[in-house]
Amino acid sequence: MNSLSKNSKLLLYGQALSFMGDYCVLPALLILSTYYQDYWVVSGVIIVRSIPMIIQPFLGVFVDKFNRVKIMFWTDLIRGVIFLGIILLPQGKYPIIFLLLLLLSYGSGVFFNPARLSVMSLLGDDVKKINTIFAKATTLFVIIGALIGGAFLILGTIKAAVAFNAVTYFISALFIRLIKIKSQKSVKTQTTKISLTLKIGLKEIFHNSLVLNAIFTMMCMALLWGIVYSYFPIVSQYIGEGEIGNFLLTVSMGFGGFLGALLVNRWGFNSNKGLIYFVLLSLISLSFYMFSNYFIIAFISAILFFIAMEYGELTSKVKVQENSANEIQGRVFAICEAVIGLCMSIGSTLINFINPVFILSIMIVLMSGLAVHTIVVNHSYLQKSKSIDITA
Repeated sequence: MNSLSKNSKLLLYGQALSFMGDYCVLPALLILSTYYQDYWVVSGVIIVRSIPMIIQPFLGVFVDKFNRVKIMFWTDLIRGVIFLGIILLPQGKYPIIFLLLLLLSYGSGVFFNPARLSVMSLLGDDVKKINTIFAKATTLFVIIGALIGGAFLILGTIKAAVAFNAVTYFISALFIRLIKIKSQKSVKTQTTKISLTLKIGLKEIFHNSLVLNAIFTMMCMALLWGIVYSYFPIVSQYIGEGEIGNFLLTVSMGFGGFLGALLVNRWGFNSNKGLIYFVLLSLISLSFYMFSNYFIIAFISAILFFIAMEYGELTSKVKVQENSANEIQGRVFAICEAVIGLCMSIGSTLINFINPVFILSIMIVLMSGLAVHTIVVNHSYLQKSKSIDITA
């Protein structure tokens, strides 16, 4: 931590607080959605949280063209203001307005992640180290945020979690405002050429096997996330009335993510051993999580699941950051976010019309395909590296 640059620390502080708010409010939103007596509203929360990502490929050029730090600053401010507006809605009334406000908030943040991930490779620290440190810190704050949200629930003020999230956005914006990056490459392109610049991002993905594999990995993980999030209210019912279970499951998310960040160096960033652990842990934990009727088993399964998810997310981000040019990473990450948003939305709706056994079967097929593709890509990358070493 002390070895990080000042800019890295500022970004880390802001993101840690932001994650604390995000995962204090996520279970709160799922609880508020159950008051509408319609399970599609629960799925709707996950959909409006993720569907705005789909338009990010068309916005990635702006991330590369403009100051990425300012983009992050303004999106945090806007999201904070909108979440303050959600507090004014009566519980269980006006579901369309409830979902619309969430859509506006998450929609305003579609610039944020591509900008942040691009900035991280400009901070002057090793990308593997900084991503690992960020993962450890933010997952710890996920736990803290969930515990704070649980305390609000116990005190009978669930909307306080929504207000708390807004405050963390404002504080995060202050930290981001202090970041000073000396130089940042930008793409000099006209707005009318967005389709052309989008093609550059797509070309990078489809012609770079490592980047393509990272996108494929995130696609599979997003489907899994959507499935697991949609089961939160159901699994929570295993411990009585169930609302506190949403926060406990969010704690498992942070705890599992922290352990996954610790294991990433041990398992390896591009290793077949890590791949096997990732795939098997994802599928086995998902099976127990979906089919067990005991909360403790589902809770432990969720921890194991998020260990795997954190490992997959870290390795995917590093693959993109290390194997694509920084000046186009905004577009690459924007496309990645779009894939994540679409797949998470799809995963969250499956529970409404597909048998759980079939859902699990789909994921077994997809994860097996991912494993094969990753092994082939890793082998090709290893052979290319050996060839370069011999030539040198």
